[in-house]
Amino acid sequence: MKVYRFENDHDYKDLTFLNKEDVRLFSTFKGQKITLDWNEEIFGISDDKHTKGKLLDFDSRCYGATFIIKKKFEKLLIEEFSDIIETFPIKIKGISEEYIYINVTNVVTAINFDGLNMQESLAMMRSENIRFNLEEIENETLFRDSKVSSNYYCTQKFIDFIKKNGINGLYFDEVGTAT
Repeated sequence: MKVYRFENDHDYKDLTFLNKEDVRLFSTFKGQKITLDWNEEIFGISDDKHTKGKLLDFDSRCYGATFIIKKKFEKLLIEEFSDIIETFPIKIKGISEEYIYINVTNVVTAINFDGLNMQESLAMMRSENIRFNLEEIENETLFRDSKVSSNYYCTQKFIDFIKKNGINGLYFDEVGTAT
C-alpha cells in the first residue's frame, strides 16, 4: 500500500503566519483535540519573489500539520471524516472567502522505526522510502504518525476524495509503502 504526505501545490501562492506567536501555537498541535476559536486573521498571502505569477484561487493549503481548506468543503469533510478531524474557522488577510483549519486527530503508530538507529531513522524520514506499518494503517485514509506528528499522511482513498470533489491547492508526495 502506497502512503503519501500532502503539502502545497506550488502552482498557487503561499500563505504566511501574520504573527510569530501563531507559528508557535500551531506547532503544539500534535493530534490532540483543541478548544480554540480564532476570530482574527491568522494568515496572509506571501508576496515575495518565489510567489510572483502564482495563482491565488486555491481551495486548500497544507504546511506540515497546518491544513486549511475553503469553508464550502467543510460539510463534505465532516460527512466523510467526522471521527478523525476537527474544524475551526480561520481568516486570511486580503481574502474575503471563508476558510477552516483542519485538525487531524487520528494519530497512529504508522511509521516503522524497528531496528533503526537515530541516523538511519533520520535518513529514512528524508527519503521517499519511509516504512509504514500495514496493520496500523490498512484501514486509514488520513492520519498523523505518533512520533512524527508534524506532517499529515494519507492513502489513495484521501487523494480520490480530494480529486472527486475538485479541491485544488494540494500536492501528494509518495513517501513510502506499508508492508
